[in-house]
Amino acid sequence: MGLIITNCIVMGRAEGFAMSHTPGKAFIDGLGNGMGYGFILMSVSFFRELLGSGTVFGHEVLPLVTDGGWYQSNGLMLLPAGAFFLIALVIWALRTMYPGQQERD
Repeated sequence: MGLIITNCIVMGRAEGFAMSHTPGKAFIDGLGNGMGYGFILMSVSFFRELLGSGTVFGHEVLPLVTDGGWYQSNGLMLLPAGAFFLIALVIWALRTMYPGQQERD
């Protein structure tokens, strides 16, 4: 469900931009949006895997307590709610660093 909603938002925004700009500008806009969206997806998945299971791309980075290490895995990060919390933290951090990003009443 979340992917469908995200796709509609991305496509609607791209279509709205393309309707009022040249094809070249629309292409550059789409490329930038696609790369930005991909970067966010990869960043969120990287931290979810690291915090959830202590691995990155299947390689152990944080040794788990069950294997004699020090890290206790966080199962919440492996659930869909983990992505929600990470994205919320990213939004909070960006709006704290850049107050101009906040909506006005």
